[in-house]
Amino acid sequence: IPLPYLNFPVMADVCLNDVPFTLNTATPSGGSYSGSGVSNNIFNPVTAGASTHTITYQYTDQQTTCSNSTTQTITVNALPVMGFSALADVCVDDVAFALSGGTPTGGSYFGTGVSSGNFDPATAGVGTHTIYYTYTDPSTGCADTVNQSIVVHALPVVSLGTFADVCVNDAAFSLSG
Repeated sequence: IPLPYLNFPVMADVCLNDVPFTLNTATPSGGSYSGSGVSNNIFNPVTAGASTHTITYQYTDQQTTCSNSTTQTITVNALPVMGFSALADVCVDDVAFALSGGTPTGGSYFGTGVSSGNFDPATAGVGTHTIYYTYTDPSTGCADTVNQSIVVHALPVVSLGTFADVCVNDAAFSLSG
């Protein structure tokens, strides 16, 4: 009795932060998958880790009880190494400014008060805001995001009391509030 003929198509590369997915491309269907990162026919890139892994497909023909297996590899690509320098506190009336400090360069910024890579404290408003930097590695298509907080301070409340009228030839005097 011949062994069952199995077909296990090439598996596309995935990124380390991709969501787990069901393995179901091998034929005939009804077999089971095993290997690093595989549990109950679900592949989890995080569990597998960044590397190239061998996945085995095992199938048993129910009529003949003959079994066969085949393998395929899947590459889990690492995420880009990210960085984002600390952001200095600003005042609510500061002018909008270009964000920087995200690495590798070439990514983009987003968050409250961010538009076209610029942060506008007045738009964000007083408080602590999270600014995100995201980057996609062009060689793998893998993306990651990092963040930093920025504090927008309110303007100080100042008051000045009322003063009595003075004449132009009065002596100089100290002002006090």
